[in-house]
Amino acid sequence: MTTQTEVTPSPFAEVLPFTGEPPVSPGGSLPTAPLIKTQTQYHTAVSVQRPRDLDKIVQSVLREAEFAGDAFYWSWPVKNKKTGKVEMLEGPSIGLAMAVAREWTNCAVPVEYYETLTEWIFTAHFVDLEKGFTVSRVFRKKKGKGSFQAWEGDRAEDMTFQAAQSRAIRNVVCAGVPRWLLDQAMGVAKDAVTKKITPEKLAEASDKAVKFFAGYGVKEEQIVAVLGVPRVQWGSKEIVTLRGMVSQLKDGQASSEQLFPAVETKKEPPPEASKAKRARASKAEGPQTPTAPPSLLPRAAPLEQLEAIRLGCLDKGIEVELIFQQWHLSRLEDLDGDRAQEVLEWLEGQ
Repeated sequence: MTTQTEVTPSPFAEVLPFTGEPPVSPGGSLPTAPLIKTQTQYHTAVSVQRPRDLDKIVQSVLREAEFAGDAFYWSWPVKNKKTGKVEMLEGPSIGLAMAVAREWTNCAVPVEYYETLTEWIFTAHFVDLEKGFTVSRVFRKKKGKGSFQAWEGDRAEDMTFQAAQSRAIRNVVCAGVPRWLLDQAMGVAKDAVTKKITPEKLAEASDKAVKFFAGYGVKEEQIVAVLGVPRVQWGSKEIVTLRGMVSQLKDGQASSEQLFPAVETKKEPPPEASKAKRARASKAEGPQTPTAPPSLLPRAAPLEQLEAIRLGCLDKGIEVELIFQQWHLSRLEDLDGDRAQEVLEWLEGQ
């Protein structure tokens, strides 16, 4: 009777020594590389079959921006409390961020999240596999209907969740790819929108904008109040801005109430009240003591506000340089109290 002996293979029998060079098959071609899942935040550069071609990337992104138009940027109105005028902030949309990430190649954007009783917390990572570069951004969003108040229950909350996840992805992609590429793509997209608005089509474009916002319960007077320009004077600049707001609404990144606050109407007192007030003033005895004039110097923003802005930028994944650019600052300490409050209100809406 023949006895068979079971041979236990060595666990290291198939392990080849690491040389740093990609393995080559007998036919000379590279074998298909398997996908490797990593549990760490940081990644080392890997050898890729098609290295990144920056010229082709720029050409592809800008070409796509010509077709995308207003889908590649957003607009957000902010009222300057010092001047009383509305200023427009602009930035890249989730559509532009995804287009750049796709054309950038050799990268990944994994997203992790956990939730508390009141909010969702997303942590998005931009991983450049070719360069071995990783950047992360954390984004928090309160649970609830958010910008989808017209939707029913769970459906509205699900849409808010998806919009928050998209914003987390947008923030980290914008942090990981060159800012100049995003700015160029936004410029091309806005130019593409402007070119389509000929003087003959300006009235039609204005009508479409007013009708679109009317579907969200926005009145024409609210649009005029935000733009600061009567409808008869709207030009291509105003239409480009309005279409940026359309992108915000379509992507669920803002609500109509946030973009177009209700217009405050000043109520004049009835004539009888005015006469009674003048009569009481005429009976006042003694010289009137003049009130002290308010200080001409703006009040500097307190440290608590500046720290809240820094934390807000970190929480929302927004670069502080964007605040500098939009508010024309060289440092946060240049803000006065009113302008710092404007920045905080804007961050709250992000």
